[in-house]
Amino acid sequence: MSHRRCRRRPSSPPPVRAHPLEDDDLLHEILLRLPPQPPYLLHASVVSKRWRRLAKDPKFLRRYRIHHRKPPLVGDFSYQGRKFSFRSYLDPPYRIPPEHFSLPLSSREVWPCLDCRHGRILFDNYLQS
Repeated sequence: MSHRRCRRRPSSPPPVRAHPLEDDDLLHEILLRLPPQPPYLLHASVVSKRWRRLAKDPKFLRRYRIHHRKPPLVGDFSYQGRKFSFRSYLDPPYRIPPEHFSLPLSSREVWPCLDCRHGRILFDNYLQS
């Protein structure tokens, strides 16, 4: 009985794995878990053209809104002494300056708030006689 020696073929090198951030599905999952405050997704979208394309994809944005349920409360308005003032709830450096939401009022103008929905406020404007 003769023993035949089997030659092993040299194994092919293992496939080169892509970097984890090269996988769009994985990157979507990472972006999905960013905090819901506005600047985080914006900062991620300026990393590269690819990240921007993924961050502004309508399907991703729909999933992002569903995942975080309610949009964050960025601030509120108060009306005191015939003057509107805005108070931001965001922490620095993302705090919104009150000047960005100022309404110039004259002594005869009246700005009653009519309604507030989906992050928008509806004011009426008329002159008091």
